[in-house]
Amino acid sequence: MKKNKYSFDDLVENFDLSKFIKYLDKQCKNKITYPPIIQKNPQDIYRDLFKSSTTKKISYKKLEEDVVENSGDFIEGALESGNLLKYVHNNFKLEKDYSFTFEEELGIDFYFFHIISSKINKSIYIIMYYQGSTGYAVCYCIKKVKNKDLALKFIKEEHEKLSKIYR
Repeated sequence: MKKNKYSFDDLVENFDLSKFIKYLDKQCKNKITYPPIIQKNPQDIYRDLFKSSTTKKISYKKLEEDVVENSGDFIEGALESGNLLKYVHNNFKLEKDYSFTFEEELGIDFYFFHIISSKINKSIYIIMYYQGSTGYAVCYCIKKVKNKDLALKFIKEEHEKLSKIYR
């Protein structure tokens, strides 16, 4: 019997960690803008998870459609809390998270910074999840560092930059 609907479990089961780490490392090299620039096909955690879980039998489009339909709220909450990667693979661990809010003319912009450690390459990834007052949301790696102290310092600097922008 052919399986018609895919779930978050299928994403996890077919997840290719080494492929995802390559995507994550590539994201970290992108220029950071505040607020993030709206792109048609941005490099982000969400898309790269699906790309890392496709197979010859499971297409990106079908996997994404089904998982979003079945687990969209769960994924959204896990992105916001910083726990999505640890739910996908035990290589990742949420070390610390921060959230900052800034008022805009249209409402409030939310910035969530997550410090995620990776056992396989002994690296620390700083993931930013942005939810804008316009409805735009994106989650991607903004920095890769070697230890937690450097990550904490970086987030402090980014918070200072954001505070100046939103004055």
